Parts: sequence; structure tokens; C-alpha cells
Amino acid sequence: MKSVSYQNTVLSTLETIKNRVPAYAELAEKFGPLFVEKGRLREEMAAKGVVTPKIDAARLNAGVPILVDENLSLLADPMKDSARVLLPLLCELLGLSQEVREKLGGFLDDSGNIAGLAQARIEGNWKHFENTSVQLGIEPFTTLLYISETVFSPVLCAMVDNLGEPLSKISWSRGYCPVCGATPSISHLSPREVTDLDQLVGGGGKKFLHCSLCGHDWRFMRNTCPACGNDENESREVFYTDNAKFERIEACHKCGKYCLNVDMRECEPLPDLDTIQIGLIHLDIFARENGLEPISPTLWNTLD
Repeated sequence: MKSVSYQNTVLSTLETIKNRVPAYAELAEKFGPLFVEKGRLREEMAAKGVVTPKIDAARLNAGVPILVDENLSLLADPMKDSARVLLPLLCELLGLSQEVREKLGGFLDDSGNIAGLAQARIEGNWKHFENTSVQLGIEPFTTLLYISETVFSPVLCAMVDNLGEPLSKISWSRGYCPVCGATPSISHLSPREVTDLDQLVGGGGKKFLHCSLCGHDWRFMRNTCPACGNDENESREVFYTDNAKFERIEACHKCGKYCLNVDMRECEPLPDLDTIQIGLIHLDIFARENGLEPISPTLWNTLD
């Protein structure tokens, strides 16, 4: 989802969460500055320009995401810039000790280290994160994973923005991102569209998956599970609360996974898809209580 200002979209989403679900107001206030800074960095880096990889149609047709096997050291400098801004906020939010903060700050300020973590994330090399977590004294390793993903995200999102129209024309039917290979953290139904015919408003409702890492949105089949490809109506189910049917859980009982979904036709203004997840934790809790696991584990859907 694109916006004139990512910062403004984040701010309006935070306000919507606080107004609609007062129980989440404290969480929105606490993590809001982090999301705002991510939005600012994304805009700033997209404006400056970041290195963009070539789009190889043959590799994509074979199911290989764009960033696989790319030299991510070319993104090390903007990632280090992102770390310098976001790491103090993250360390404070996560309650990391001063010793860990200093170790982590020094580690991420090294081009080889930060590029190595980015490469490990693209490759799904969780062992690298486990070993690095032990080295830095961070437990569990998923904490380092969350920190790394947060730091990488503005850079990768800016890269996606700069890839522009060629990326939007890619036909991709898989349940993982065609850019970075990450799985979706949320999906959405597209907003109504304004036509040139007397400014009529209609349509929308196309389903898109939203990447949990680089923020890319790609078109996907509405009746199919992104995790396992199941399209049998009997083994898929949708859950929602009566007062917010446009925010729902799409569950697959075949693989036991779920993904949250937001119907943008019912949202004004349109939300930031990363920020809005702060206000949907009750859906995550319901899904987990019913034996389901998220397609993409995040800080939000693993909260008790």
C-alpha cells in the first residue's frame, strides 16, 4: 500500500487504534514513535535512492525471490543508518541492558555484520541468528530477529518503492514475497476504486498479501491459504467480531495456520498495514486459543 506520507499514515493509524480500542492506547503510545521513525526513514531513503536489484523474470518464474543470492553488502550503509536511529528505541522498548545495547550497537555498526544478518534473514538461516544471539548475550534469538527485521525494514521498503512499476507488473501466485521471500504478516482487500466515468466509486476487494519484511503487497487468490495452498472451502474458516467484520482471521484447518485480513473498502483513512496489527492482538489471541499458528510470527501475534 502506498501513501503520500508514510509518517502521516502511521500517525492516523495509531489514532484510530487508540480511539477504537482504548485497551490498546498504552501499547500504541509506547510503540508509536518506533513506527513513526520507520515511516520517516522509509520516505527519506526512498527519496535519496537505494540500490535496487535487477528483476530476473526467469528466476521469478522458477519461484526464486529477487533478493536471493543478491549482494546485500550494497545495502549495508543505509542499514547502518537505520540501526543508529531505531536501535535506541528498540533497546528501550525491549528493556535490554546497557551492556547488551553497547554490544549490539557496535555489532550492527559493522558493515560485514549487518549485511551478514540481512543475508541470513533472506536465506532463512536461523542458526546464524542463534549463534549471534549467544555472542551478544541476547535471549531468545527471536529478540535479535525482531530487532534485525525492524532495522532492515525501512531500507527494504524504500528499495521496493524505488523498484516501482516493474515490480507491480510481476505475476506471482506464491504465498511468500517475490522480493525477499518472507511470508505475509497480514493480508488486505483493496479499497474501492474511483473510475473516470463521472467519478463513480466501486470495485475493489482484490486480495493482496503484505510482506512482513519489505512491505511489498502482491495479488493473491482470495480462496487459497498462503501457507499451504489449500483451496478447499470445508477446511478454511473466517473469524471476526460482530462490531468489526472488516478485520478478520483467515484460518486454514489443513495446515493449522492463519493470517489476519483487513477489508480496505471499510477503512477511512486507509491504515498502515504494519501499525494496524497493534490493534488486532485480540484476533491473534483468539486464533492461538483455537490451536492456530500465525503464518509469520511477529512481536504482536506472540504476545500473551
